[in-house]
Amino acid sequence: MKANIKVGCSKENLATIRDFVRSKLSELNITGKISDHIVLATDEACANCMIHQHQCNERSSIEVGVYLQGNTLYIEIKDTGKAFPIDQYQPSQLKELIKSRKKGGFGLMLINKLMDEVAVEKKRGYFIYRLGKHVKA
Repeated sequence: MKANIKVGCSKENLATIRDFVRSKLSELNITGKISDHIVLATDEACANCMIHQHQCNERSSIEVGVYLQGNTLYIEIKDTGKAFPIDQYQPSQLKELIKSRKKGGFGLMLINKLMDEVAVEKKRGYFIYRLGKHVKA
């Protein structure tokens, strides 16, 4: 089963995405801390798309899909904006972020820490950000 939702790139739609993902996880009996981690990582990735690729333009949209494959739950975010390097986070960057004291920059660290698999796939005219979390079947 794969479920999808398409929303405009307004930050107000992040709540809709969180509710959608949490609902689909509940249907799959994925709850508690694992559910919270998946929802938070999805929220961070979607916020990055909305803010950095689409400048919160409601006329632009992203699509979020949820599906279970074997023992791995996948979140796929389809985005037509410019790809950001979600899968290229380097742990050594944390010290630099703290030292610089600038706002932001922790989203990629958080996504990579919470999820077991993080990938970007380039398609014709769009990108897929794939976040995977190993779950008990």
